[in-house]
Amino acid sequence: MMRRSEANVRIGVLITLLVGVGVAALYGLLRPNSSGCIMTYMFPTYIPIPTPSNVTAMRYGLYLYHEGWKKIDFKEHIAKLSGVPVLFIPGNSGSYKQVRSLAAVSDRAYQGGPLDQGFYQEASKITVENTDIDISKISLPNQYAGMLDWLAVDLEGEHSATDGRILEEHTEYVVYAIHRILDQYKESYDARLQEGAASSGKLAKSVILVGHSMGGFVARAALVHPHLRKSAVETILTLSTPHQSPPLALQPSLGQFYARINQEWRKGYEVQTSRSGRYISDGPLSRVVVVSISGGYNDYQDLRRRNPT
Repeated sequence: MMRRSEANVRIGVLITLLVGVGVAALYGLLRPNSSGCIMTYMFPTYIPIPTPSNVTAMRYGLYLYHEGWKKIDFKEHIAKLSGVPVLFIPGNSGSYKQVRSLAAVSDRAYQGGPLDQGFYQEASKITVENTDIDISKISLPNQYAGMLDWLAVDLEGEHSATDGRILEEHTEYVVYAIHRILDQYKESYDARLQEGAASSGKLAKSVILVGHSMGGFVARAALVHPHLRKSAVETILTLSTPHQSPPLALQPSLGQFYARINQEWRKGYEVQTSRSGRYISDGPLSRVVVVSISGGYNDYQDLRRRNPT
């Protein structure tokens, strides 16, 4: 009887310890971490970019972001486009309205101009091997050369992380959106020239892509699309994007899509040579700048092993 009682006590103690360890592990995993971010305030207006009359109506949409509380004329605002176009691509079940935070902060940064020298001196304290940078010798302009014009695609909040066919459709539309943006900038530029504007600005010849989550992979897929115009995209920024493999490949098409796009990117970096092995040129993707920013401590869906930085 005593032995059975002692055994029960030991089992009870063991269960209590296991439960305690489990609770402590869950608390350490799920407790909120201080992000160090501040609230972003904005006054968003989303201006639809019209589809040309010769193009069949599409279920997706393209919008231009405008920051400010004053009412504006959409047609007149589009006609004045002269900045650097940036296209935001939302992720799985995402909304085009998620562009508002990036666009609002970008607008305030442009209006305020470059930060004071002290900020860059603090940022330069990161040690870089074999590099000696004297920030005091770098002259900063009083105003940025051009502002960023933020646009976003409305992909109807579709669950792009579950099916490769959805990613294919998103890629097709993003390629169309890139061409539509460049065409619209050309139309606005030509209109200003005809009106005799004192300063017509520079004509945009490429679009910066910013993709969140699966939107970042769509951006990469658009870059290797056979119908994309040459040099239409030279910079890609991805935010919490799983590049190496999908988070959860429920459909075979998703894994196949990832494998095909990553293979195209590997080929895109291969040096072009003749049959004799003579160097001809660098790979077509060697000119493209890609910046991948991984998720924070609270991002449990996008693991860093799938999102190299």
